Amino acid sequence: MKILKKKLALIAFSLSTLISCSNDDNNPKELEVVSSGFTMSLKTTGDGEPEYIVNKQDIMTGTISAVGQGIEQTGWRFYYPVGKTLFASGYSEDNQCAGYAAKSNGSITKVGEFIFENSLEVWGHTNDGEMLLGMEIPRTGFANKRLHFIDAKTAFVTKIVGTSIFQDQANNRVAWPTALQVRGDKLFIPYHVLDSKGNFTTPDPDKAYLAIYEFPNVGNTPTKIISDTRTSNIGVNGSTTGLIETDNGDLYSFSCGAIEAGFSVNSSKPSGILKIKAGETEFDTNYFFNVEAADNGGKIFWFDYVGGNKAIARLLTNSSGIAWDAFSRSTTAFNQKIVIIDLKAKTVTDVANVPLHAKRYSSPVLVEEGKAYVSIETASNAYVYQVDIDTATAVKGAKIEGKTIKGFYKL
Repeated sequence: MKILKKKLALIAFSLSTLISCSNDDNNPKELEVVSSGFTMSLKTTGDGEPEYIVNKQDIMTGTISAVGQGIEQTGWRFYYPVGKTLFASGYSEDNQCAGYAAKSNGSITKVGEFIFENSLEVWGHTNDGEMLLGMEIPRTGFANKRLHFIDAKTAFVTKIVGTSIFQDQANNRVAWPTALQVRGDKLFIPYHVLDSKGNFTTPDPDKAYLAIYEFPNVGNTPTKIISDTRTSNIGVNGSTTGLIETDNGDLYSFSCGAIEAGFSVNSSKPSGILKIKAGETEFDTNYFFNVEAADNGGKIFWFDYVGGNKAIARLLTNSSGIAWDAFSRSTTAFNQKIVIIDLKAKTVTDVANVPLHAKRYSSPVLVEEGKAYVSIETASNAYVYQVDIDTATAVKGAKIEGKTIKGFYKL
């Protein structure tokens, strides 16, 4: 009898422990923050280079670290803010996307999550900031690319639409989208033309392509596809800002075309910027900015809108001729510089006080009171830099204890 009672007690204890552990696992993790602080997606160093969502009140002094704080993420992730929600989406380690938001007590917590079949690799949002757009991109074959509509407040998928954008089965060519830009009742999707076998070759690199859909009633096929021979395919792999909208509704795209930025073969066309006027759905034949030939110019690797008809950009300052080198940390990869591009005046201004660096991925840029915040990684260290947009100067801020900050957010 005593033995039986001991066994029953042990079983009861074990069950209570399992229930407790299960409840702990199901409870969303929280990160204590203050309303005026900066939330960041921090990629650390070491085995697996784990990533964390962290917060700091002042990012211009001291250090930024995940030690003793932060919400740990699973593997490499994309980060995209919509309204006051930050979405973190899996890439190779898992097929889940979670939304994080601040509660009334100032803590950041998971508000919801969803799963997907293929990695969501290009992102956008509606003009009202209520909906996240994410598109799955199959890496081989001619399967549809599935556009997800996700409620920004609940992280609930409200609709999925499948589209091929463009495909040429006779020549084994498909589209690889590089932006999801909503303007009014239209959705604009620029894309690369890639081989359908997953080799990431660009068999048609000397033309810019862009598909246009009705919105929000996105159909299975675009209403039209436009192209331009003055520059190369729009955007680069992994970037969500291949196409940006200015305050008056004009759209601007950037093209790189460099083998270092994932093109194979290298484009023969200059790296440049195209324009679609507000209310129109064709490239403006009277506008082309050859950034490669401009004073202080080079090949654009990334840009984003910062207001006042200006964009902040990273330019490749020299050509290594090594495939995908701009995404790496090789000795030849630390050749990117930060510039301010005046889209209307067609000028490029180097941002003073920022060293040449390497950078692979950036969330949409955070701009606050005329200042943009960027993560700058050299071969020896990483720091936050605050860029004054009007003066094209920068101030070095907090030291990053890790590899990079993928994005800065205000939640």
